[in-house]
Amino acid sequence: MKRLVFNSFLAATIWSAAFAAPPQKVVYAMQTESPTLDPTLNYWFRGSVLLHHLFTGLYRLDQDGKAVPGMASGYTLDKTKTVYTFKIANDAKWTDGKPVTANDFEYAWKRALLPKTAAPGAFYLYYIKNAKAANEGKGSLDDVGVKVLDPKTLQVTLENPTPYFFDLLAVSVYNPVRKDVVEGNEQWSRNVKSYVCNGPFMLTEIKPKEKYVLKKNPTYLYASRTRLETLEIPIIEDAASQLAAYQTGEIQVFEDPSPEALRKYAGSPELKSFPRIGMFYTDLNTSHKPLDDPRVRQALSLGINREQIVKFVLQTNDKPAFGFVPYGIPDGVKTNKEYRDVAGNVFKEDLAKARKLLAEAGFPGGQNFPKLTFICMAAQLDKDVSQALQGMWKANLGVNVDIRTFESKVYWGELYRGNYDIARNGFTGDYSDPIGNLEIFLSPQNVKTNRWSNAAFDQLINVNHQLTSQKQRMANFVKAEQILAADMPCIPIYYYTSRLMVKPNVKNAIRTYLGHPVFDFAYVE
Repeated sequence: MKRLVFNSFLAATIWSAAFAAPPQKVVYAMQTESPTLDPTLNYWFRGSVLLHHLFTGLYRLDQDGKAVPGMASGYTLDKTKTVYTFKIANDAKWTDGKPVTANDFEYAWKRALLPKTAAPGAFYLYYIKNAKAANEGKGSLDDVGVKVLDPKTLQVTLENPTPYFFDLLAVSVYNPVRKDVVEGNEQWSRNVKSYVCNGPFMLTEIKPKEKYVLKKNPTYLYASRTRLETLEIPIIEDAASQLAAYQTGEIQVFEDPSPEALRKYAGSPELKSFPRIGMFYTDLNTSHKPLDDPRVRQALSLGINREQIVKFVLQTNDKPAFGFVPYGIPDGVKTNKEYRDVAGNVFKEDLAKARKLLAEAGFPGGQNFPKLTFICMAAQLDKDVSQALQGMWKANLGVNVDIRTFESKVYWGELYRGNYDIARNGFTGDYSDPIGNLEIFLSPQNVKTNRWSNAAFDQLINVNHQLTSQKQRMANFVKAEQILAADMPCIPIYYYTSRLMVKPNVKNAIRTYLGHPVFDFAYVE
């Protein structure tokens, strides 16, 4: 009898364990760590991925990529369509329990615009009245169109009507930060004890170059929607190591699988693809000779084979880039078509022309052309693409390139200091309008990367910030792309497609059209 009771108990225990709810924990491998976890200072893809989970602005993107209310509980818009009055949800709180207020948004946005802050994404705020002048030191922060009407009411005045303003509000530089958290503590975002945020997760562990650990934020306004308890993010740069960790179950999700992983999981439901409005390109340092000559820059762009890079290096169906605005963005006039299809290619590869341009610049067959320094990050894909370009330039143009690799945090410092001739770069727009992918080439922000500036280009983009005629805007975008193609301060290589490897028991892990992996709605089955 005792044995029967014991066996029954054991069977019940085994049955219970077999059908118990699995731990709501996902391990997602990130290729490189973020240069910053301060939303005001972020401009990078990796930072945006983390900050999406740690902070929430007035609006945020849902799982379909649509801008939906975040901290805002409602808004009104005046007749000019330039003055928004936002109400902040009464239950909106920070991770330490203090209320999120209108003052937190005003402080964060003006902090980003303060010239000494040197926020690389400050230009996203230029849609706000007098923001650009303040950021350039030509105006006062007091004149910026951000006004606190009461602790839960924020009034925002724009320079011009901006239909995609709600999408902008989801960009990390628009996230709130608290003055009492930030001021007097430059290291606030590097220490979990001082890290105060207001998103679906909170930061509980930082190990530089190793991992981040995020836990569900119980004070989050929409905490009931968050099903994951833990999101662990190890840093695994090597593609082979990522694949091995996935196969052994050490990680459950990783992005941008290598050609080997793509071959192995071709046709598998674990390999998921998502559209993305971004482009992989290389910056050319236009302040360095001979790259100060647009003929040389054009020759480097026209003298490569993008299709071969996509087919043999990436081994994907990504599209070679012959323009500066990616696919996935609708045309403003023919709204049922994509801008890229309507505008068409703005340049084409032409090896004979490339060699002719190089000869005209004084380097026939590459003679006397100085060796160029090409910097990239240590991720395998970056190195593979860099080596492919290196080989093409040598074989096709007689140009020699020396490749130098850096860890991500070091890399961006080298880029911004101009310690390169050619540099791997990439960008994904933040909203579905061509201007989102073209305004990165505006002065003065573009000067920080490839040191290029063009008054005619600036004029076209700045006018398009004000125009409401979509016909004129689209025509101006094409003209702006033609200027870029003629001057070629960067070399478009291919348009991004986002991919994600996801274990079958992980549900609702997605990538937005911005390319960001999102786990807000994910859960383990």
